[in-house]
Amino acid sequence: MLRVLAQGMREFGLAPPAATPGGATVGLDAKRALLTHAVRAGGLQCLALLGRGLHRFTHEPSHRALASARDASDLFERWGRLERYIHSRHRVQVDAVEPREARLRHVSLRPQSPPHPAEDLVVLGVLVAFLEACGHQGLSAWAVDACVYPACDAAALARVVEGSGSADWRISWAAHAEPPRHDVGAPRSLAPDEAWPQSVKALFDSLVSRLPAAPGLDELAHQLGRARRSLQRELQLQGTGLRPLLAEARYRTAGWWLMQTGTALAEIGFLCGYADQSHFTREFRRRSGMTPADYRRHFAAGG
Repeated sequence: MLRVLAQGMREFGLAPPAATPGGATVGLDAKRALLTHAVRAGGLQCLALLGRGLHRFTHEPSHRALASARDASDLFERWGRLERYIHSRHRVQVDAVEPREARLRHVSLRPQSPPHPAEDLVVLGVLVAFLEACGHQGLSAWAVDACVYPACDAAALARVVEGSGSADWRISWAAHAEPPRHDVGAPRSLAPDEAWPQSVKALFDSLVSRLPAAPGLDELAHQLGRARRSLQRELQLQGTGLRPLLAEARYRTAGWWLMQTGTALAEIGFLCGYADQSHFTREFRRRSGMTPADYRRHFAAGG
């Protein structure tokens, strides 16, 4: 996130701090220090525009996992999964999603410690940028009645911030064009030798391709052009079901990331749809007998 904001500052014509922390997770104090620097350099009105910096990171796995969302609802679900995965104390609450508009709020799990206005505006800007990456066009965003994107009404924003309204958001878009699809990373077929019928292999491949999301059986059956009950019976005949198949998809995908890439362990757990890093470590060790770190050390390509 900090690298995205630093890049956004550069594109806004501002100088970021000399040193920007990296890594899959960064402490809240480091984030707030960068935001303080940004406000001093460009004022509150620049913050919702800094999310544009993420368009320079389209090659990164977490960016692809979020940008591959099918629509706004799917994106907000994936964002919420990320917030839960990293145990963020601040969460985006979705109040409504309509064909051309969404209403959201930025809330804290600790009511006595709400997000700072700068944090509200930056997260709003990042969500807008991800909506752009997902193919939404003609985007505008407001904090209450102050427009903050694509151009900010600085006077209106100052009034909203003074009235503690920076956490109440509305985002609208003129159209949604399906962007070119791209692989999130892992190959779609991780079960070439399984003695499953083709329909079960297709279901497994669909689960792999949809990670970190966890679609339900109804949605998957529709995607495969099958009746839900027919697909359910076929899974039962194979001695499996959606939940064990999803667990297998997560495990095999995690193994691929560990062996074939240098992606951080914390990021791999999110990409594969685990609830958090401890869940990833626990489930992977239960299946493989090794922690993810040990598995990578023993089996990574070129290791």
